[in-house]
Amino acid sequence: MQLCGLICIVEERTYPIPLQDVSVEANIVDMIAETTVCQTYKNVEQNSIEAIYKFPFHEAAAICGFEAEIDGKRKVKGIVKEAKQAAKEYDEAIQQGHGAYLLEEELPDIFQCSIGNITAGQMKLNPDIVSYIEKTDYYLKLAVTCRMTSIIQNIESPSHHISTELNIDGNPNVSKITLAEQITHLEKDLILVVKSLGLDRPRAFIEYDSKTETNCIMLTLVPKFTINEIKSELIFVIDRSGSMHGGPVKKASEALQLLLRSLSDDCFFNVISFGSQFDSLFENSQPYSETSFLKALKHAQEMVANYGGTEIYDPLKWAFENSRDDMPTSVFLLTDGEVYNVDQIIELIKSNEEKKRDDLRVFSIGIGDSVSHHLVESVSRAGKGYTQFVTSNERMDKKILGMLKNAIKPPFKDYNITWSKQILEDSLSIETKPVNKPTSSFISFFSNNAKPPPDTQTIFTDMKLQQAPFLIPPIYPGARFIIYCILEKDVEPCKEIILSAISQDGPMKLSIPLDPVALQGTKIHTLAARKLIQDLEEGTSFIHKHPRNKGKNIPDSLIREHIVKLGVTYSLASKYTSFLAVDERGSELVAEAKTFNLQRIVPVTGALGAPVSGALGARVSECCALMPSVSNYDECIEESSEDSDVTDLLIASVKSKPPKIETLYSFLNLQSFDGSFLPSDKFYSWFGKNNFKDFESIGIDDEKVLCLALALAYLEIIMFDTFKEECEMCYVKAKKILKKEVGGDEQKVNENLEKAKEWVKKWTDE
Repeated sequence: MQLCGLICIVEERTYPIPLQDVSVEANIVDMIAETTVCQTYKNVEQNSIEAIYKFPFHEAAAICGFEAEIDGKRKVKGIVKEAKQAAKEYDEAIQQGHGAYLLEEELPDIFQCSIGNITAGQMKLNPDIVSYIEKTDYYLKLAVTCRMTSIIQNIESPSHHISTELNIDGNPNVSKITLAEQITHLEKDLILVVKSLGLDRPRAFIEYDSKTETNCIMLTLVPKFTINEIKSELIFVIDRSGSMHGGPVKKASEALQLLLRSLSDDCFFNVISFGSQFDSLFENSQPYSETSFLKALKHAQEMVANYGGTEIYDPLKWAFENSRDDMPTSVFLLTDGEVYNVDQIIELIKSNEEKKRDDLRVFSIGIGDSVSHHLVESVSRAGKGYTQFVTSNERMDKKILGMLKNAIKPPFKDYNITWSKQILEDSLSIETKPVNKPTSSFISFFSNNAKPPPDTQTIFTDMKLQQAPFLIPPIYPGARFIIYCILEKDVEPCKEIILSAISQDGPMKLSIPLDPVALQGTKIHTLAARKLIQDLEEGTSFIHKHPRNKGKNIPDSLIREHIVKLGVTYSLASKYTSFLAVDERGSELVAEAKTFNLQRIVPVTGALGAPVSGALGARVSECCALMPSVSNYDECIEESSEDSDVTDLLIASVKSKPPKIETLYSFLNLQSFDGSFLPSDKFYSWFGKNNFKDFESIGIDDEKVLCLALALAYLEIIMFDTFKEECEMCYVKAKKILKKEVGGDEQKVNENLEKAKEWVKKWTDE
């Protein structure tokens, strides 16, 4: 794990530089969060020192400002420069005895700040005899202001105890959040779940930057549409390394069990476990049957974290090499760790995705509080899937089932977005074959069928529309979609942004009105520029992928040049740009620094922050649920017949609303692999009955039909309000079986279901 924070090293021994105070101020405006983190440190040594401060940072966020305040008297502001030039000027400032700060990217999700010539504090202490204790005399101060475009209904946090004040100054769209607990630092991500009316609907905002004289559009939505399922291969790659011990592997086990119950009866599947080594449940993916289901279910129930370290490359490579070539394949990666070879893993996924084109997708779930965001985000981005994160206090069931629903549906193709009606030479268009189906409107898509521009001898770099990301990522129901476009000066945007694509059911198209009120500033531009830089770094930018540059050799120097230009223009720290701040001092302090200059390397655990100030981010958690773990309800059922009081207690438990997740799991244990709920003593005892005759009042003569109808009614009436997403796929399977049992007659399905629902309602009211 990467060590982060502020620590000094003297003669190979580490000593923390004392943190005196920390405060966080954040402003959330719709889908953008601007955060300022202030941390105060004090050098208690007798000499001036140089320290290095490292901190983790979500790769979707952008560091757009850096400022240092010295002794509460003066401030120095960081200026973005080309990385090598910034490092050279930093060294020169240190040698001259001035204070200096160099903020640079060490890894895509780790930034480092070199702090030179920290003057001695009032305390004259020898670091060899200083003792540090865990207790501090300060607490983290956190203040978040949330402004939405519509009424804020509720704000929750599955990660921390918070205090929320709604309806600020009589405005229902504004809320304030503070911590309701006394802590000294954020040992894990702070997650806020904001429920606001219309937050998921398609919206397009435009921002004007007076400095660059450009407009930037941000398009955001959470799609909601229905597509028919297709026959698929599903491969679950589960991290069982030592770090998954305890809660994480238990969550993975429970989620895998629910996934197995939710699979469609025409799919193929396999389970791969990995750590230092890996193995697969089957030699090749097997058809979903009672035999394969029961073997996999037993495997999931017995799963423990005993596979050593974390090596992801080989199990993924094996999965790709052994995947089927007669149907689409979706790979699910569940991990809590980080690895050293992210770039190698990404290249592996890219090459295999290109081989199978639209027939391979990789989805990833990051588990726990210290998972590498860079790893899991990069994996899903390269694999044309998407990512979900699950903290130690969350269940992953709902999130991973949402992925499963999307994985068994065909992807959309030929994405395009029309940002401007002006005829531009650099417009990227995608030719599509004519489809003899009507165009339908859903919640998101794109079109423009002009031919790509002719090839030239030089590399094409002059884009009047800079879309970020350049290659439009796949759009999935329930997963937030955000894309940006910077329009060159004098290029007018459309009043309605047109999104279009092709699905197996025909063309899809949606017109999204551009918000008529233009924002003033640089926030949206900055986030767009951060995405453009990511494209350049990953080889997916317009320079790499534009038809004019097909087959051309793109030199690294050209990519570096464009990243530097973006970083300097929009004040962004990146792989090739750094913030430099210099504190020019008087002769006395300069002389002291030249005499006692030592280097310190400095880390602190903590998941948030830039030293002193400045971070801009766009990641918002969409939906989280806090749920308890599975209990041994089946064992209680077996024992209940001997004690009527226990039986009454259990029946009260299964009828309770809101229900518990363990009750749902126990009930789904009664369901067969194909979706059936077969007659059995255990099934009848769930409802406090002994046999089929006890249900004569319902008026259903067929015992199999009765059990299916009862099960569906129970799920719908008891479970849907709280756990609909978790049990919906199991519900659909059972309903298909019910329809089959009544000869395919939809009317009979509804009649039997209504009879069963009427009985369940009376039963729950007793």
